[in-house]
Amino acid sequence: MTPGPTLNPTRWTELLPPQDEEETSGRFSGPAPSNARVYDYYLGGKDNYSTDRELAEWALRKCPIVGRLVQANRGFLDYAAAVLAEEAGLRQFVDIGCGLPVPGGNVGDIVRRTDPSCRVAYVDNDPMVLTHARALLAVDAATAAFEADARDPAGLLADPRLRRLIDFTEPVGVLLAGVLDAVADEDDPRGIVETLVHALPPGSHVVITHSVRTPDLEPVAGLPQNPAMPFWPRSRDAIIEICGSLETAAPYPAALPLPHAAHTTGPVPLIGCIGRTPGRESE
Repeated sequence: MTPGPTLNPTRWTELLPPQDEEETSGRFSGPAPSNARVYDYYLGGKDNYSTDRELAEWALRKCPIVGRLVQANRGFLDYAAAVLAEEAGLRQFVDIGCGLPVPGGNVGDIVRRTDPSCRVAYVDNDPMVLTHARALLAVDAATAAFEADARDPAGLLADPRLRRLIDFTEPVGVLLAGVLDAVADEDDPRGIVETLVHALPPGSHVVITHSVRTPDLEPVAGLPQNPAMPFWPRSRDAIIEICGSLETAAPYPAALPLPHAAHTTGPVPLIGCIGRTPGRESE
């Protein structure tokens, strides 16, 4: 497969947070919910339980911007997937930390508007996510769902089932939306990106979104009430360092089309990156 016209190697958007918002008290209690189901709740989905909704509402009381952050994150993922298919000409994609399906708005739905032959691998380590992905998304030979952990990128890429679907001799689009801010420093988020980048062929692209650590997010950073749901927003400099193995270019325009972010009016503490793997001259 030969990629079509290529976009600038990296585009950045920094959606800056508003001024300090008054913190509202709240406390979560109950059995551990799921990151994916909490995100589903914020995106208006129905695949969540009372404990997920309780944690989601607790976080909103502590940090009102968190719902808009999730929506903007999803919107950027959709935007980036379309850019990779339309502008970069990619025809195979690996969505790491894919989360629960979103009606009409999953990576496969988006990229196949450009080319119905696109191949898509959905990857997650949440059993419920995999069950839904296999039932609702992996319904043809060009789509599959795999269990893997982003903290083991080498193992993820070595999965023979993944390699039967995705041809790693041809350019690949890898998506890491809302994944690396769930990875602690000791699990080396920069190393995760570097491992992926070095394993991908020239012309491949990696999409990353990451929350920026601001006073707005401090009340929920780490979520100590539920250690099973880590959240590690980082400084802009730290995020840029994490993305450092990708080629960089000019910033994104201030206004991005965010299909799943109808209620994200105003800035949010999120950085989005579409970066190209080294080894190919910019066009």
